[in-house]
Amino acid sequence: MNVTSSTGRTPPRQIRLALRKEVGFGCPVCGSPHLEYHHFDPPWAERHHHAPEGMIALCARHHDEADGGAFTKNQLRGLKRSGRTHVQSKVNWRRRHTIFDCGGNYAYQCGAMLTARGIDMIYFEKDDEGYDTLSLNIYDVCLNPVVVMRQNDWITRSDLDEIEAAPRTPKLIIRSKIHRIDLRIEFIDREKMSAAELELSSGMGIPEDENVLLVRLRGEIPAPCHARFTDRELVVNERMNFTGNRMINCGKGIVIG
Repeated sequence: MNVTSSTGRTPPRQIRLALRKEVGFGCPVCGSPHLEYHHFDPPWAERHHHAPEGMIALCARHHDEADGGAFTKNQLRGLKRSGRTHVQSKVNWRRRHTIFDCGGNYAYQCGAMLTARGIDMIYFEKDDEGYDTLSLNIYDVCLNPVVVMRQNDWITRSDLDEIEAAPRTPKLIIRSKIHRIDLRIEFIDREKMSAAELELSSGMGIPEDENVLLVRLRGEIPAPCHARFTDRELVVNERMNFTGNRMINCGKGIVIG
C-alpha cells in the first residue's frame, strides 16, 4: 500500500489501529502498550509516507532506538509478526482526592461504585502512599476475564479490536465487538475540569487549594451484569437507570443481585 501524507508524521487513525493490532497492542520488544509509529521502509527522512508495510508500532524508548539504527529493516519486519496474548501496564494518574464519574454518577471516598452477583466490577482503593486508585473486573458473557485492573495496574487480552494507551494522553480505550466491550477511561486534572465539575468537587468537600482528579468511565461492559455508561446515566441490564447520584464515604454504591 502506497499511502502518502502532506499533513504530518502522525498516520491516520485506521493505520494507527492496524499497526497496533499487528503487534498485539504492545511494543514487540518490551510489551509496553504506550505506542508510537516508526517509519522504516523508507525512513521518514527519505520520504514522507504512511505505508503500513513500511511502518511498525513501538514504545517511545524503542522508537528512539529504531531511529538511531538499532534494528535492521528485516528485524523490524520480523517484529511486526507478534505472538503476544496479553498486554499490561500501569496508570500513573493518582491523587489523594479523586472523583469517579461512572455514567453521570459520582463516587468520592467510596469502596465500590458497581457490584453485581457478588463481584465488585468497579471499585476504589487507597495505595500504600494514601493515593486513590481504580480497580476493575470486566468479563465476557461467559464470565471469562477480559480486563482486570488492580490499583491502577491493568492487564487485558490482546485478541481485541482496539487497545489504545497513547503516550502523554490521559486515557485508556479498550474495545471488542465479539466480547461486547467498549470501555473508555479518561483522567482529568483540576486545571482541565469544567466549571460544573469544579462545583461538584467543592460540593463534595474537597478543598479548592488541593489537587483533585476526575476519572471518567464511559462505554459498555457485558458481565457480570450488562452496564452502559453515557454522559447522563448508567443503565444496568437495559432496565435500571441511575443518574446524578452522588456517593460519598460509603462502602458500596450500586449493588445488583
